[in-house]
Amino acid sequence: MDPRLLQTLKYWFWNRKYFVVPLIPLLFCWIPIVIRNEMGYTAYVIVIMAMYWCLEIIPLAATALLPMVLFPMFGVLKSDDVCKQYLKDTNVLFFGGLMVAIAIEEWNLHRRIALKVLLLVGVKPVRLMFGFMATTAFLSMWMSNTATTAMMIPIANAVLVQLNDDIEENNEELHNNHHANSDTYGENKPEVNEGYVGDETDKNEVERKMMEIVVPRSDSEQRQTDSRAQYRRMCKGITLAIPYAANIGGTATVTGTGPNLVLINQIDSLYGSEANVSFGTWMMVAFPCMIICLFICWLWLQFLFLDSFKFWKKTIAQTDEQKERARGVIRNQYSDLGPMSFAEKAVLVHFVILIALWLTRDPKFVNGWSVIFEEGFVTDSTTVIAVCMVLFCFPSQPLGFMCRPVKHDEPKTREEKREHKISKTIPTLLSWRAVEQKMAWGVIFLLGGGAAMAEACKASGLSSWLGEALAVFGNLSPGIMALLISFIVAAFTEITSNTATATIFLPIFAELAVGIGVNPLYIMIPSTLACSYAFMLPVATPPNAIAFSHGTLTVMDMASTGLMLNILCVLVANFTINTFGVWIFDVKTFPAWAADDMTTIAPTSAAINCSEYIKDLYNVGTTVM
Repeated sequence: MDPRLLQTLKYWFWNRKYFVVPLIPLLFCWIPIVIRNEMGYTAYVIVIMAMYWCLEIIPLAATALLPMVLFPMFGVLKSDDVCKQYLKDTNVLFFGGLMVAIAIEEWNLHRRIALKVLLLVGVKPVRLMFGFMATTAFLSMWMSNTATTAMMIPIANAVLVQLNDDIEENNEELHNNHHANSDTYGENKPEVNEGYVGDETDKNEVERKMMEIVVPRSDSEQRQTDSRAQYRRMCKGITLAIPYAANIGGTATVTGTGPNLVLINQIDSLYGSEANVSFGTWMMVAFPCMIICLFICWLWLQFLFLDSFKFWKKTIAQTDEQKERARGVIRNQYSDLGPMSFAEKAVLVHFVILIALWLTRDPKFVNGWSVIFEEGFVTDSTTVIAVCMVLFCFPSQPLGFMCRPVKHDEPKTREEKREHKISKTIPTLLSWRAVEQKMAWGVIFLLGGGAAMAEACKASGLSSWLGEALAVFGNLSPGIMALLISFIVAAFTEITSNTATATIFLPIFAELAVGIGVNPLYIMIPSTLACSYAFMLPVATPPNAIAFSHGTLTVMDMASTGLMLNILCVLVANFTINTFGVWIFDVKTFPAWAADDMTTIAPTSAAINCSEYIKDLYNVGTTVM
């Protein structure tokens, strides 16, 4: 190919977004032309946003701002009604959860927890993998999956480097022993029986075999090669374990990952607070699912990369001295943190109090502390913001420390005076500067854009039309339908953002469930969990990308490992909704709040015509078959 043409094609590919952005609205402009009502306008906006999200030609958060412009322009929603969706109760819950996570990260409490757990579990590969996975999953329940992975990967790398040094030391010992045996053999060369009858070639062959028996030259070299290959496989297994554990761990709590908050937001927009999906009830369903998936992931990675327990006892961390050196890497990093500071202890106490308040606010099976307030006045977001306000006021050092005289050089310039004043002030556990720098503002806007889409679908009648149109799938049993939908979502989330996937699909699944008379949670919860089961591609989630950039993995490693893990985790999610989900949410019963939603949203004439047309086509197809 002509180099100039190739360079031109590359240029157009690198700058494709400038052409694709205006092209997508033009390609789908027929939707508002054919369907000239609010439902058609809403569908047009959703299609544009979905395409932008999937292709990621515009930042996800920027795309989420489109409803502020397009819905008022098309007359679907007033600007005031759209803007209200961007800071709803669930968005504030996520915002508060991230602020608590920032306080934990600011004082390195998360790193101390991770290193302490690794010191406790030991450095054998099986235990080491378990330690990394358990720690990463726990931290991901409360912190950003990306931040947790970015912290754990360097720790894992340091430990693996030490293990590699031990392997090379073992190989050098094997090499030296081999030469020592060879020298000894040279002095005590076995002789062939003088009575041997045969030609010189056969005699040499017998002599060579006798030499191999005494000094297994090829066995020594093979063991060195095998140990290096085994180390590389162990590196891949532990490197994959960290992002997988981060993705799985985030599913256990409402604030753990974006799709969970999208679910809460969509339920609140479509059905109000009557669905009773709170932090505590979600954790009762999702936490057992997370534990099972994490255990399956641990076993699967052992099977693929660690072979068996006995095998690794003979290769990695074989002696007590080698174990101690590997453990010393973690111990040194832990020692660098110094003794636990007052700030770390204070943040830990606030964190434990927050979790306790969340879990006991309204646990459903008993009365929680929220009964002292009127119903609906106090939510999980109220609790987390209250704790955050305390973090903004609580000192990071004992106040008695201020009484000690501290010598400072006399400031001269205005900047030095300002720094001098700051240095004399005890910082609080959480500062707004840290929030500005580390807050994931884009996810908050993304959640708001999803809520605005759900509100527009409800107001325009598009959600009702979707429910009517998808009612043709009512012939499938709800369990089979939920399983198929979960697999579809798990496949789709491999190529697009997890939060965007949940935002696009959950309103559709909600109306599908209502249209066929199934509890919406029965389909929405496993679908939401499946949004986080993105294990196959580096681009699927930021944790995958961080692990892939480490350099020990290939795309095939991640794809072949993640495929089976995707399938197993989706099956576990559907098993959970049919067990714990029945107990907590009674998902096998069609709830009154969903029935009320059916009566309050009357289908428009366009929706009725479209749904009848689809039903006629379906009836014709079944008759022919």
